Amino acid sequence: MVSVESTLIDVLSDAAIEMPWPGDEVEERLIEWCRRAVVARTSIEVAPAPLPDASVLFSENRYLVARRPPGAPPFTGLDRRVMTALATMANASKEAARRDEGLRRRAVTDDLTGLWQHGFFRELFEDTMANRNAERLGVLFLDIDRFKDLNEQFGHLDADEVLRETGARIRYGPFPDEIIAGRVGGDEFAVVVRRVADTEHLDKIVEDLSAFLRAPIPVNDLMLSVDVSIGAALSTDLVDDPEHLLRAAERRMRENKQSRPGPSYPRWYDESTLLREMLDEGRVRVAYQPIADITTGKIRGYEALVRGQHLEVGQVSPLLMVGSASKLRMLDELTEVVLDSALTTMTEVVQTAGEPVALSINVEFEQLRSDSRLLESLPERLDGTGVHLVLEISERHVARWTPSQRMLAAQLSEAGIGFAVDDFGAGYSALGVLNSYAWEWVKIDRSLVSEGGGQAGRTLLGHVSRMLDDLTLTPVAEGIETLEELGHARAIGVTLGQGTLLGSPTPGPRVIASVADHGLLLPDLQL
Repeated sequence: MVSVESTLIDVLSDAAIEMPWPGDEVEERLIEWCRRAVVARTSIEVAPAPLPDASVLFSENRYLVARRPPGAPPFTGLDRRVMTALATMANASKEAARRDEGLRRRAVTDDLTGLWQHGFFRELFEDTMANRNAERLGVLFLDIDRFKDLNEQFGHLDADEVLRETGARIRYGPFPDEIIAGRVGGDEFAVVVRRVADTEHLDKIVEDLSAFLRAPIPVNDLMLSVDVSIGAALSTDLVDDPEHLLRAAERRMRENKQSRPGPSYPRWYDESTLLREMLDEGRVRVAYQPIADITTGKIRGYEALVRGQHLEVGQVSPLLMVGSASKLRMLDELTEVVLDSALTTMTEVVQTAGEPVALSINVEFEQLRSDSRLLESLPERLDGTGVHLVLEISERHVARWTPSQRMLAAQLSEAGIGFAVDDFGAGYSALGVLNSYAWEWVKIDRSLVSEGGGQAGRTLLGHVSRMLDDLTLTPVAEGIETLEELGHARAIGVTLGQGTLLGSPTPGPRVIASVADHGLLLPDLQL
């Protein structure tokens, strides 16, 4: 007994002396310390192991598990206390690593935009240039037009919101590959784009980014659209100098700004006016993404996705449109436009394919009202179309369902209209959502499907899939973008999927043409 206690004391002492453990080695060290302390096979798993194995909670949805072979001595209370102590040390080490990483990142990150500070951006740029081999880099230099006027006219707080949103759009912009982005001046930004093929490719990147940045920015109760001048330079050989490329991009940005016919002032729009103009001018469009059986390639239905294009400001993001419609109490009107267009397209798909299809449309929580004329009209609209309608509600809202809303859903269900949980697993609500209604589909959020979730994400996806199967609910894996993600979803038994690998959002006429050529089969995927 003394030797066992001595071993435990030695292990705990050694583990404590090395605190905090290196952030990238926490789990590895936890497993090793635990193996030495309790003399068992140890691992980190997403669920606790049944007795007689020992399990302690390590972090959210992660457990330290110890197993011994049959016939070995059982785990004692002391074993479990030691495992708990080691797991506590591991959590403290992870927290210290997160804190240190946060401090390091804040030291080199612009507080307002989230982009790299000028000096650190230059360091990253120079390192990338030095280690790129034959890779071509595109360098962009951006400047917000008339930003000084904006600052003087509307004040620093509104101007800061423009800078903040511009930085966010640069971080998550329409780039084909990874980027390095920094704020290099008050209203100036620089971006290094990896793996650019040629000048034509770089010009297309600039064109897409310009349109993306021109989309309206919500500021208070108004929408602001600004122009951003962009200059671009392309590396040509291994001896290119980072400073030379950055100056060349800046020079071309200024040439582009000066070549414009007149000054480009910031443009303000009232939200209701912007949305009303788009609705009245027929500029709310619908794109369709297939929901398919990933074992056979058979298309079961399509999700209708709203798209908007304003004559002056260009493309308007779906999130902004829906947010504005919610604020202005125009959701039913927007949904009706989407529904009318989608039913026309899907009816033609049914006639072309010779068999029924499902159509899913997103609705917001506040639209589920017993006095809704839109919902009341659905059975009549669907009659004779061969289209099966499924209304998707985000997971974050389902837990707020009232008895009257459940009754409304049941009435629509009797009329053949299904309901689906959207974004399940995004972290908003409890598992009780799943047995709150007879859901037609449960759409699993991309965060669980993506390769970026690693082994833990794949394990969680497997558990969620099996749980839904036990509840006789049908999962749909959202956001399938790679063959690896498709293969894993199929391997764990998910049958329905959606994502760009299976089909990108596509205008109605192209959907109809594809069905005419291929029927309800995915045309480009080799299963």
